[in-house]
Amino acid sequence: MSKPARRHPPARRALLVVLAYALGAGLWIVFSDAWLVRLVSEPERQAPLQTWKGWFFVAVTAGLLFALLLAQFRALEASNARARRLAGRLKLILASMDDLVFVFDADNRIVDHYPADHPLLFVPPSAFRGHPVDKIGLPAQVGAAYLAALAAVRAGGQAQTIDYALSYDGQRRWFSARLSPMTSEAGAESGDDVLAVVREITDLKSSEQRFRALFEDVEHIAVQGYDENRRVLFWNAASEGLYGYSRDEALGRCFDELIVPPEMRAEVRRLHRAWVEGGRPIPAGEIEMLAKDGSRVPVFSSHTMLRNARGGREMYCIDIDLRAQAEAREQLRLAAQVFENSGEAILIVDAGHRVIAANRAFSRISGHAEAEVLGREPTFLCGEAGDDAGTLAGIWAAVEAHGHWQGEVRSRRHDDTPYPAWLVASAVRDEGGALTHYIVIFADIGERKAIEARLAYLAHHDVLTGLPNRMLARDRLEQALALAARAQQRVALMFLDLDHFKNINDTLGHGVGDRLLQSVAARLESCVRRSDTVSRQGGDEFLIVLTALSELDSVSRIATDILEAMAPGFEVDGHALACSFSIGIALYPDDGADFDTLLLKADTAMYHAKEAGRNAYRFFTEHMNAEARERLQIQSLLHGAAERGELCLHYQPQFDLVSGELACAEALLRWNSAELGQVSPARFIPVAEESGLIVPVGEWALREACRQAESWRRTGFAVPVAVNLSALQFRRSDPVELLERVLAESGLPAAQLELELTESVLVQDSGGGTLERLRRLKALGVSLAIDDFGTGFSSLAYLRRFPIDKLKIDQAFVRDIATDPEDAAIVNLVIELGRILRIRTVAEGVESEAQLRFLAERGCDMVQGYHFARPMTAAQFEAQYRAP
Repeated sequence: MSKPARRHPPARRALLVVLAYALGAGLWIVFSDAWLVRLVSEPERQAPLQTWKGWFFVAVTAGLLFALLLAQFRALEASNARARRLAGRLKLILASMDDLVFVFDADNRIVDHYPADHPLLFVPPSAFRGHPVDKIGLPAQVGAAYLAALAAVRAGGQAQTIDYALSYDGQRRWFSARLSPMTSEAGAESGDDVLAVVREITDLKSSEQRFRALFEDVEHIAVQGYDENRRVLFWNAASEGLYGYSRDEALGRCFDELIVPPEMRAEVRRLHRAWVEGGRPIPAGEIEMLAKDGSRVPVFSSHTMLRNARGGREMYCIDIDLRAQAEAREQLRLAAQVFENSGEAILIVDAGHRVIAANRAFSRISGHAEAEVLGREPTFLCGEAGDDAGTLAGIWAAVEAHGHWQGEVRSRRHDDTPYPAWLVASAVRDEGGALTHYIVIFADIGERKAIEARLAYLAHHDVLTGLPNRMLARDRLEQALALAARAQQRVALMFLDLDHFKNINDTLGHGVGDRLLQSVAARLESCVRRSDTVSRQGGDEFLIVLTALSELDSVSRIATDILEAMAPGFEVDGHALACSFSIGIALYPDDGADFDTLLLKADTAMYHAKEAGRNAYRFFTEHMNAEARERLQIQSLLHGAAERGELCLHYQPQFDLVSGELACAEALLRWNSAELGQVSPARFIPVAEESGLIVPVGEWALREACRQAESWRRTGFAVPVAVNLSALQFRRSDPVELLERVLAESGLPAAQLELELTESVLVQDSGGGTLERLRRLKALGVSLAIDDFGTGFSSLAYLRRFPIDKLKIDQAFVRDIATDPEDAAIVNLVIELGRILRIRTVAEGVESEAQLRFLAERGCDMVQGYHFARPMTAAQFEAQYRAP
């Protein structure tokens, strides 16, 4: 291609002509004057020649000027002719266009438009020429769109396109405006003027809207549109339902990052690029896509590529949800698996009652091969004759009438062996309601019935002894009560508890204990009538229901027989075991009219038999009931008594018998109940021991005593404090850990605390744990005392083993030491024992001068009792014994 001729601007061209003229004129004057001087030397002859030289110069320059102006005028005329031709052609082009052309100046005013009488001009030119585009009556959003596009064209120098709608004659018409910078013939931008070409696209929009409406509202077909960069352009409602993304969430995002599984994204991008760049379409087929919730969605996906109005390429994907089909296929597969692998036999029978299919379980259960029964009526299921529901004819009739039948039938195997079966038959009907098939499912329930019988037996009998359990005992008692009410007879309920059975389990093992219980159960049954019921409740507890009693002596006689039957003992695994019962008896109608009431009262009576020394029986009395209610009330109210501020400690002094000085203060628990008033420790301490409440109550007492002792010590009144620690506290928790925590919280030195233990704590040390704990307590620095010594299992052995500091002689021995030689001997023996073992002795309950004199003469170390002071509050104790 040849280079275009170089063109100069008019001013430069004019300057070049003037310079050329000046140069030529200057050279003419200089060289012509020099030539004239050489040619004529006389001055008078030079004047005419100078005149001719001037006219010659004028003639030559006039000729040159004529030639130059002629050429310029001819070029101008040619240019004007060409411009007229171009203008005429442009007018013809603009007149033939369907589009409108507007020119905008730098202030966004419309300064020109073409053609002048275009039908798309809804208003006369005077209404918009010279006015800004947002001030000519266009809708606000359209005017704003024009301003934004104009600004973008001027800022970036790139063409911008906007689509908008206008209402005209009651119709909505769509337009597309393409705005671009105006350029000169040489290609340079012409100032800030912008050219806008406006085209009506109503038909195109209508087609697009019909297309969008078609795919927007179609159900069950997800349609998505993407641009060349894979960004979402279109997302219909079905796509929202299929993939879980709303239209707003999807538009503008890359579809491969949106719904394509991560492992497939690279391949999808490759296929898309191959289609866009190479024209190779993406093949349709089944694929799993990714939903918003992370689940995989099976779809059949097909694709198409379209050109939009601007020539750009858009890809549209049509996805059909295959989940229902996949589920149907899976259901068919599962149905086939269920049919073949079911543990129950399944038969498919046609409407003519002929077997058309049978599964493997059928052959396993019935012994019939499938081939043997195909085409036959299943008479082997149950009997054919008769109208009973359990016969085959009755089953078909019930299924045809109700669509379903189930029940137990007596079936036969291939070898004619009968067996119980549970059979379920259902009707299968077509869409018109006509019966087409029967589904028969049955299972051998022989083993299940045997298990049910065994479970029924176990549900009502004790596994170990075979005796009726509590449930069966209740049922038989209730039946006996109903009969007794009609016959005006009595019924007795005995509650039996085996004495000291725990010792046998703990020492000889549970195996020996179980075999002993079996022997005891057999001997109990031999003591009652056939009409009576012996029941094991669990552990070492038994119930006996005595029915149809006409006299109470028979109850006493049976109770006596039981006690005597236990007397010889038992031989179990080479061990001679002695056993006895504590028996409580409640009577109908005297003590109650139902099982629970009689059981409660028999249980109460049994506890009184134990309190009477065991190996005894007791009939229930109302006095027992009152005691039981009182114990229950005390137990209930004792819960939370410390939190309610009802508990407090009183302190009783202990004195050194030699010096007479205060040696210790024993902390004694008191309870002032809001409902019961002042409750004696003799009433609530045993209840606390039995119920386990002694553990939290004892911990509270320990904390409070340590707190009070430390409070005294800090004010200069340092007196050791003694606190009782129950055997239950010692067994259920670690007293060392508790004591460390309490001492740390209170700040009391361990040497200021004495723990009083009962003898039972020491006696029950079967594994050596008690000895270890006592040694750890001693290591803390506390003193240890044995409380109420002599009333329990007093033993020289544990006194020698355990690190005991004091022996407290029970007041039961001190009370009569001045008059009873036996008590005096016991007290004297304990004091002498303490001296030998270097253990201090403390006599409790000293109330007279004679007792005090006796103890002093025998060498007792310390004393306490009413002779010196009664238990008192902490404030009273401090006021009385604090040194002034």
